[in-house]
Amino acid sequence: MKNLNYKNHLNSADSLVTPYEQTRAGFVALVLEKNRKATSYAEEAKVLKSISRRTKKPSQLLHISEIRSSLITAAGISDKASNHLNEDDKTEAIKNLIENFLEPSGKDFIDELIYRFLLTRFWSAAFRQAQ
Repeated sequence: MKNLNYKNHLNSADSLVTPYEQTRAGFVALVLEKNRKATSYAEEAKVLKSISRRTKKPSQLLHISEIRSSLITAAGISDKASNHLNEDDKTEAIKNLIENFLEPSGKDFIDELIYRFLLTRFWSAAFRQAQ
């Protein structure tokens, strides 16, 4: 069996400290990756906002099929959870989003929709990363 004694690899406690340059490089790489991933979410949010501007009131959103997936996300349902729900459940979640959050936001309902969409995307991505 190999000799795996730590004394063969570590000379002092300083051997356990990552140099500043390596730490910095790791954080920079992480930030760049996060920004790369966030770009697709931002683009999807821009499309959602653009299409949502066609409406005068939140209840009209439910009838725009091209944003249904984004509405499901804004309702707090992750992509993974969406795979386990039927269409009626998803529609009910969208209606709850509209009634409980978008309608009370008044004329700012589109901003509220975008915030909720991005929050769900962010938390879903953070949860996937933590697993």
